[in-house]
Amino acid sequence: MELKFLGKGSAFYPVYGNTGAYMLYGKELYLIDCGETAFDQLYRRLKLDEIEKVYVLQTHLHADHVGSLGSLISYFHHILSRQVIVIHPQPTIVQLLTLEGIDPRGYVYEELLPENAAGLHAEPVEVKHAADMKCYGYVITDQHESIYYSGDSSELPPEIRERFLAGEIQRIYHDTASEDIPNPSHCYYGKMEEWIPREKRGQVYCMHLDSPCEELLRSRGFSVVEAEK
Repeated sequence: MELKFLGKGSAFYPVYGNTGAYMLYGKELYLIDCGETAFDQLYRRLKLDEIEKVYVLQTHLHADHVGSLGSLISYFHHILSRQVIVIHPQPTIVQLLTLEGIDPRGYVYEELLPENAAGLHAEPVEVKHAADMKCYGYVITDQHESIYYSGDSSELPPEIRERFLAGEIQRIYHDTASEDIPNPSHCYYGKMEEWIPREKRGQVYCMHLDSPCEELLRSRGFSVVEAEK
């Protein structure tokens, strides 16, 4: 399972673009989050007219994760005459798209990832991020492996740690902050050091960076996602 990243930055560090990832399976696009810069990046990198089906897994509804979802849906609906399948455990995403004036005929809403040609399964995991919003990570599994994608989260859930250390989850992609602050909404890398033994940190990919901290994170044994140019 190969994730390609559209960006690796946090909301307040736009230099790196909004964090989001995608996978291609034949003529199907599987997208994780669709932040403010995502549609522009997808338009430039992919031949969207060749995409026959689009699945969008949304972790939560902050703008840097959902900001151009409406544009993506409208483009596929009005230009390509295709629907986008939007997946999020909370129907609040439908309310958001309605307020944006997005034609409901342009998308299908699902609480869970439906059966698909790639054979992907996405298990939502509720995470700690915002007090006023339900937020989720996903355990994504194909025929060969399982990965965990945190979305925005101030900590790595204990059950995910256990499954990772037991080898049930092969890789983690995690929101990583370079500063330790009171009442955090993002995960300070020092916490990750406590939870993940050194020999396993190379399988943890830091994303949603709040500064150019790659050298620091790699010195601690972690991997860092790289966005495509």
